[in-house]
Amino acid sequence: MRGTFFFVHGTGVRDQGWVTLWRRVQDYARINGIDGIAFKGCAWYKNLGVPVDHIADTLPPEVVTRSVTAAPPSAAELEAARWALLLDDPLFELRLGAQGAPAAPGGFAVGRQPAEQAAVAMVQSLGARAGSLDLAGTDLAATEIAAAIAAVARSAELGGAARAAGSAADPELVRAVSRGIVAAVLSTHRFDEPGTAPVALLDGGRRDLLVEEIAEAMAPAGTRSALTDWLKKRGADFLLRKATSYGESHREGLMGAATPAAGDVLYYQRRGGEMLDLLTRELAGCEPPVVAVGHSLGGIMLVDLLSRQEHPRVDLLVTAGSQSPMLYAIDALEGIRWGKPATRPFTPWLNIYNRQDFLSFRASKIFAGVPDVEDVEVDPKVPFPESHSAYWYHDKVYELIRKRWPA
Repeated sequence: MRGTFFFVHGTGVRDQGWVTLWRRVQDYARINGIDGIAFKGCAWYKNLGVPVDHIADTLPPEVVTRSVTAAPPSAAELEAARWALLLDDPLFELRLGAQGAPAAPGGFAVGRQPAEQAAVAMVQSLGARAGSLDLAGTDLAATEIAAAIAAVARSAELGGAARAAGSAADPELVRAVSRGIVAAVLSTHRFDEPGTAPVALLDGGRRDLLVEEIAEAMAPAGTRSALTDWLKKRGADFLLRKATSYGESHREGLMGAATPAAGDVLYYQRRGGEMLDLLTRELAGCEPPVVAVGHSLGGIMLVDLLSRQEHPRVDLLVTAGSQSPMLYAIDALEGIRWGKPATRPFTPWLNIYNRQDFLSFRASKIFAGVPDVEDVEVDPKVPFPESHSAYWYHDKVYELIRKRWPA
């Protein structure tokens, strides 16, 4: 391969976030076969990102906007809802499973350890071996895992769920405990600076591998009892209701909050010319073919710039988690105007979106009739708002770019 991978970050990214994000983008690209090329990142935040020191003083207590979803949740949405709930409350599955559990026995059964005692012993034993878990590629520390294990072991929810299951070796109990441990760790990173969050929070596949590893270390599959579906039966309706509503509540919180990320967007709407001038200078001299990749606001900037009659050389435009199609629909872009036949988007354009990312939009339908505008859906298997940053931790994104790389 030859050419330049030109990357423009999205909103809210600042110093450490940029350093970490840009390193990971390059690492994931090379792992997925995008190698032998030049990597160039446009860190526009350094001179044009809004100051964030005093924003907290301006925030209202609550702003609500409404969004309605009519279609029933898919399997992917149900799984995303599960993790949205777990990240808010890591013990929610164990608490749900414990409902209706028999009371703790008052005495000791001769020759048999009560299920709740066996469950506590099982989790505590795992804690003693936390340092031996393979955490490579998760960005998590063994000390974090050990602390989460200890918290789950001393929780009342663990004992109640074990009594409801009837056995500490119940497969559903083991997996619920493992998910609770992983969620307890990841929940502490939900508000990390953009770009610095651990891979396990943003890569649903790596997160699920960690869940399986912990479950296997806690109770190897060959030692578990028969599958009873006790937790699945209790949680199905509950999860369905939450999957239907969690997206609305999270979208409300994001769209109504005045955050640094929103500040960057507002700055662009007011002084976008400064940002586009910076991109023009940064793109100048890039070794062709040039693949310009933009995330979120970075994608808006690239669409705006490249859709003008005079623009720097780019051979492929890639956007991920982009709002540019929606902004075009409401005539909020400057480089390309709604209802103006003389203006059209730059092509070839690969637009990557995710149904779990409420800030991503499709481009091909709104630009119907314009050839070589392609939408491709990906699913990193993480809930919103983490899904908006998860593109750069998902192998398929880089595979799509590699396959479309200009000859």
